[in-house]
Amino acid sequence: MDLRHLRNMLAVIEEGSLGKAAQRLNISQPALTKSIQRLEEHLGVKLFERVSRGMKPTFYAQSLQGYAKAACVGMAEAQSRIASLRNGTEGLITVAAPPQIATELLPRLLVRLARERPKLHVRIVSQNKDLFLDLLDGHFDVVIAMMYNEFPNEGLEREWLFDDKLVLAMRADHPLSEKANLRPEDLLDQKWVFADSNTWNQHRLRLYFEQLGLPVPVAQMECRDPAVLKAVVSTSDYISVIANLGIEREVKRGVLRAMEIPSPLMQRPIGIIRRSGEQMSPAIKSFVQIAQDMCGTHAVAAH
Repeated sequence: MDLRHLRNMLAVIEEGSLGKAAQRLNISQPALTKSIQRLEEHLGVKLFERVSRGMKPTFYAQSLQGYAKAACVGMAEAQSRIASLRNGTEGLITVAAPPQIATELLPRLLVRLARERPKLHVRIVSQNKDLFLDLLDGHFDVVIAMMYNEFPNEGLEREWLFDDKLVLAMRADHPLSEKANLRPEDLLDQKWVFADSNTWNQHRLRLYFEQLGLPVPVAQMECRDPAVLKAVVSTSDYISVIANLGIEREVKRGVLRAMEIPSPLMQRPIGIIRRSGEQMSPAIKSFVQIAQDMCGTHAVAAH
């Protein structure tokens, strides 16, 4: 059944005459008459009776009227929905990120996304383990994470967003914070707390001291929970090496102090990772575009 014939039938019922309905539909009266005849042939019933004042709908037309309206409204809604999906204003995206990025970067991104794409639904997954394997298996649409040098290239492609960096984190009034020119040697007799002795952060710190020919700091304490680690640092003389992104809020509030470690080893490129060779849906394209736009601003601010 052609939806146009249903629309034409509704117009004739509402206007009460072929002439007025044809004028409203912006088609000729013979074309409208032919459309009604085809619908009658398809249904096998008479839909209108000619009367002195125009066209009177039969019992069959009156019975069909409600269904025809529902069909026309439903199709209009479907077309609008498809247009929204095509334009990237609607859809569902699953984004995964390590906890630090999920809690620090994604909230800002989601606020902007909700403002610019209010009908776009985003599901956030925060995890450290098997991020890339789960991405390859189709559990996520995209991952926002640090792009390691040993990144698994097969099946995945990545796009740089901005450079984060590892910084020396300490409480705001720590004795080291008063040093105008902090030297690597000043860090040797400090008390250290690490998230884990085998993390990428600690590996980079180890390389930094080894390249300088200095003893590698040993942690007196390990704490895998980022929130607890920051609490330890903010309330004691312990220091740690933490991603700048992870302590931005505490630094702004004056709780922690971030001191730069001048070495390219401390750079942490953050990017969007997705499955290679896979066409992005309009919704994912919208998300990636907003992430690039926002993180470009973030990168400028960070520098």
